Amino acid sequence: MPSCPKSIKRCNPFKGGQQSAAAGSDPRLQVLLPLLHRRCRNLCNRYEAPRRYAEERRRVEVELKSISQTLGFDLLEHIMIAFRKAYREHGISEAAGLVSPVKYDSEINTSSMIQDIKVLQVKLDATMDEDEQRALAEDVAGKILWFFWCGICTEVDELLPKVVNYIRREGIIQGLAEIHLVKPSQDPGDDQMHLQRIMLDAGANTSKYKLWLDNRRDGQVQTGALPP
Repeated sequence: MPSCPKSIKRCNPFKGGQQSAAAGSDPRLQVLLPLLHRRCRNLCNRYEAPRRYAEERRRVEVELKSISQTLGFDLLEHIMIAFRKAYREHGISEAAGLVSPVKYDSEINTSSMIQDIKVLQVKLDATMDEDEQRALAEDVAGKILWFFWCGICTEVDELLPKVVNYIRREGIIQGLAEIHLVKPSQDPGDDQMHLQRIMLDAGANTSKYKLWLDNRRDGQVQTGALPP
């Protein structure tokens, strides 16, 4: 794996080059690139500036640990795979075959999703049945989580190629390797697993409320309250 230049000058990431021009017109990159540039520069200076390297490494560890305790854990793997693919030009050809585990809908119908959530929320506010409340609450939470998850993943896929290309052009891609070497815990808690399940159920159009209605109807048919 290549090493960074021994001396990396401070620079304005928005001066010069096609990538810089693109960043200058995108407020998201205007915020992101200077921060990531500074981080990668510090992580490239393991031997030249060990104290600064150690402090930056600790910040990365803290941030990744925090993210690993949320639904963003799968997104971390997605980002790391994109970073690893950036090394194809540096002799790590096997990264080209890596496949992201992230599943999302890049063409989600925003209006339809919002309307579905509103309808479910009205039913949730109106019912007094505890089982029905739980089923509706799961559907509402799942749809909201899925809606934001799809939006975040879409943004990541849109921005990552630009970010990686910029870091490579700056000659500090070794900094991304240092970030990749930090391995957060892969043991999600029960709450995390539960939220992930209801989010993925929403993405698969699996409704807990519909299952509850079907079960209630089956029970009424069996007791003779409804015709089969």
